[in-house]
Amino acid sequence: MEKRHENSLKNLLETVAFEGHASVAKWKIARWYGQSNFTVTIRRDLRERWKTLLKDELDWSDVPILRLAEVSGDIVLMKKTDFFSDRE
Repeated sequence: MEKRHENSLKNLLETVAFEGHASVAKWKIARWYGQSNFTVTIRRDLRERWKTLLKDELDWSDVPILRLAEVSGDIVLMKKTDFFSDRE
């Protein structure tokens, strides 16, 4: 991965850490990794980078789960969040 893509990815993960969510085009994140598809290897690496960023660089003792979803061609990254019940 190119250094500029690593920096973009780190900024994306920091946004998730402090704002709770962020999104990026699926093609773009696959390209950062030199892939043509958004693969399980990419998802595993994102989760590993998430843990490293929060524990080692931001010094968080409790690391929330990183959730990933595909919405309209974007990858949405979120900290584990409690959603309102559908039964309201």
